[in-house]
Amino acid sequence: MAAVAAVLFDPAGARALLEISDAELGRLFKIRLMRIAGLSTALNLDVSSTIGQMQSASNEGKRGKSARYDLIAKGRLLHFTDFLTASDISEHRLAKDLAARRLFSVEIGRDAYYPAFFLVDELDRKALAKVSRRLGNLAGWRKWKFFTTPKMTLGNSTPLQSLMRGDAKQVLRSAAAFADK
Repeated sequence: MAAVAAVLFDPAGARALLEISDAELGRLFKIRLMRIAGLSTALNLDVSSTIGQMQSASNEGKRGKSARYDLIAKGRLLHFTDFLTASDISEHRLAKDLAARRLFSVEIGRDAYYPAFFLVDELDRKALAKVSRRLGNLAGWRKWKFFTTPKMTLGNSTPLQSLMRGDAKQVLRSAAAFADK
């Protein structure tokens, strides 16, 4: 379907895509998918299938590990290698950003995963980094909860949604209050 749309709306663009190697096209497509998953997180969209929503009550009640692995399956959390590929930064730069608390990771098992929302072009990355720093030494999962949970002080929006609207000052105040709890 996407290929048909590309040909109909931008034949020159479609021809240009045909000149890219399959490996490069696949890599670019994968990176775009990771960024879209980050955007769905920032917008607080649940893109679960209808079948997934019709799970039994016993399955819905499960939390912890299964819910965390679900975040990986939905692309909301990215493994180290995928995050480096999609962000186009070096391991050294990632280590510096982590040390400066400009971004954070969460632990699942023995592996570190990085929120895909750090890849979203629609978010002001400097403001996002300031909020991440403002959360200080909180554990990665506490920071994840802060960014992805709607707050009454932000008009029942998540901090990510508020940052997309340009409300960085209000989000920073909310982060300071959250970190002080």
